[in-house]
Amino acid sequence: MSILTSRSAQHLRSLLCVVALAAGLEGNAALAQDRGVVSPSLAGPLVRRATLVVEDLNKSVDFYQRLGLTKTYDQATTSASEGGVVGADSLPLTEDPKEGRLVVMKGADDRLGMIGLLSYDKPRLASARSNLMGIGTGDVVMVIEVPDVQGVYSRLQQIDVRFHRTPTKYTMTRPDGSVAAGMRMFVYDPDGHLIEVLQPSR
Repeated sequence: MSILTSRSAQHLRSLLCVVALAAGLEGNAALAQDRGVVSPSLAGPLVRRATLVVEDLNKSVDFYQRLGLTKTYDQATTSASEGGVVGADSLPLTEDPKEGRLVVMKGADDRLGMIGLLSYDKPRLASARSNLMGIGTGDVVMVIEVPDVQGVYSRLQQIDVRFHRTPTKYTMTRPDGSVAAGMRMFVYDPDGHLIEVLQPSR
C-alpha cells in the first residue's frame, strides 16, 4: 500500500472515530455519552458526529462558528495526561504526537449532527489530501442546514476561504415526488473539506 493510500485510509477512519474515542475516554460518563454511547433501548443507528482531523484547530473552529455552530466540548491533552493524548491509543495515526486537542461543535440539536475537530502536534500529522482544488474518491461532502445562507456567506467572506459556488437557488424532487426548493452554496473549510450550506424554503 502506498503512503498516500495509507494516509487516505487513515483520514477516512478518523472521520468515523466516534466509538474509538469513546473507548479511550470511557472513564468520564458525560464524555462517553457525547461519544455515541446511547440508550440500549434505541431501535436503530444514529449518526451522532463526524470527526475531522484538522491542521489548524483555531482556523477550523472559526470557520464552523461562522456557519452558526457553537462549541460544546473542548479538551486538550498531552502525553503526560492521564490516558495520554486524546484518541492516540485507538486511532492509526501516522505520527506519534505529544499533544492533542478535540473540539466538538454542535448545531441546534444537543445530541445529533455534531462535528468534531481533532488536531495533533509535536509532530503534526501529514495531510491525507493530495488535491485541495477538487474532490474525489475518499473525500467527504458535509451538508449543513442554516436559517440564513446569505448571512453565513457574508461572515465567511470576512476570512480567507474558497467558495466553489456562491448562494444560488435550487430545486430538487424528493423520493415521494414532491419538490423541495431553497438556497445553497458550496465552500471549502480550512482543510479542503467541501461543505454544502443549505437553506430550504419554508
